[in-house]
Amino acid sequence: MSGVFRRCGCRDGQGRTYGVLPERPTEEQRERACPQMTADPKHGRWSFRLSAGKDPVTKKRRQVNGGTYPTKREAQQERNKAALKIDQGKVLSVSRETLADYLPRWLERRSKVGLKGAAPLRPSTLENYRRYVTQDIAPSTLGSMQVREVRRRHVQAFVDALVDEGRGAVTVRRIVAVLQGAFQAAVRDELIDETPARDLELPRPEKKDFEPWEATQVGQFLDVAGTHRLGALFELVMFTGLRRGEVIGLRWDEHVDLARRELTIRNNRTRTGDGDTKTAAGRRRVPLDDRAVGALVAWQIAQAAEALAAGDHYEESGYVFTMEDGRPLKPQYVTRLFEKLRVQAALPRMTFHGQRHQSASLMLASGADLTIVSKLLGHSDTAVTGDLYSHLLSSKAREIVAGASALVPSRRAPAHTPHTHAEIEQEEAASTSGGNGL
Repeated sequence: MSGVFRRCGCRDGQGRTYGVLPERPTEEQRERACPQMTADPKHGRWSFRLSAGKDPVTKKRRQVNGGTYPTKREAQQERNKAALKIDQGKVLSVSRETLADYLPRWLERRSKVGLKGAAPLRPSTLENYRRYVTQDIAPSTLGSMQVREVRRRHVQAFVDALVDEGRGAVTVRRIVAVLQGAFQAAVRDELIDETPARDLELPRPEKKDFEPWEATQVGQFLDVAGTHRLGALFELVMFTGLRRGEVIGLRWDEHVDLARRELTIRNNRTRTGDGDTKTAAGRRRVPLDDRAVGALVAWQIAQAAEALAAGDHYEESGYVFTMEDGRPLKPQYVTRLFEKLRVQAALPRMTFHGQRHQSASLMLASGADLTIVSKLLGHSDTAVTGDLYSHLLSSKAREIVAGASALVPSRRAPAHTPHTHAEIEQEEAASTSGGNGL
């Protein structure tokens, strides 16, 4: 059958679905159709089906099946578009695959193949994407829809539902990023003409300026952290700005050079294991001061003592910071440990990642150049650093302007301006006397 038709989900007395009702049905087609459809022109939804010739490879007949549309006019418009594509040889796949079925296939491909020459998804990113698919997208109404039937309004409704559930703006945007990537791939796979995940109204994350601790508070925290076996880890992070994955991914033989007093950042450890740094700019060398070198040397000695005490039970992993038995640290462990030590030190709230911002604020407060700070932090661009710490730079800018002004001595005393009534009368009297030649 070619042309537009109506169909519904009703069933007959034997539980079988009724036949479709074409635009111009025969008597036999009327008898097979739902009685309610023949009586009520608004019952059911419209669709279409077109013949697309034979597949050049399989030699099987191909058909283009439309989605479901609320009106006959919309179904006709979509049929006309499909007919034009058939004439142009641009026939889309007839797959009825649901979004929930398509997403795992797409993720499997993205785990191996990058887009436009880019690297495949990082293991940690892939893990997050799979979690969003499994927990959020697949169980939803959107996930149960066929890929070719999803429209922008369906995606927007899904986004609105996430917001109503109280999901954070950042999380919502990450879930949408998964959908956008999948639908763009579906376009390339010729399942759909264009992505429906476009022009969406997304929640805007609230930008909160980082409020650093005072220098005395940093010292207070490090004093408390120093009582823990991993105190050197926090000492290192606080003064180098290393990311969590970078510091727990450090290896003695590959990344630490105490003789040259520097670290080589090449590794980023996540829950899924070791990987590359977050960005290309993240691969960098970080100099160490006396305090950091001293902390690392002391920790190296302590770690050797732990290995000796553990004997055969010690695991020689090669990592700088480890558990007592030598196993590598888990990211969440150091996050929880930081929070525990912060509470013990009775300091304002800050995340583990906040130490990286704290390090930047200390560098900037000491007068360090923005370009140097950006390179030490491993930012891809100084604009990133400037945007993150613009509120800190504004106060520093005022100090610089005032300092520049103070360098230039003033050769002229400022003019005196009378402020009291008596001073004004005296100046007026002197001016009048001078005018009379007295």
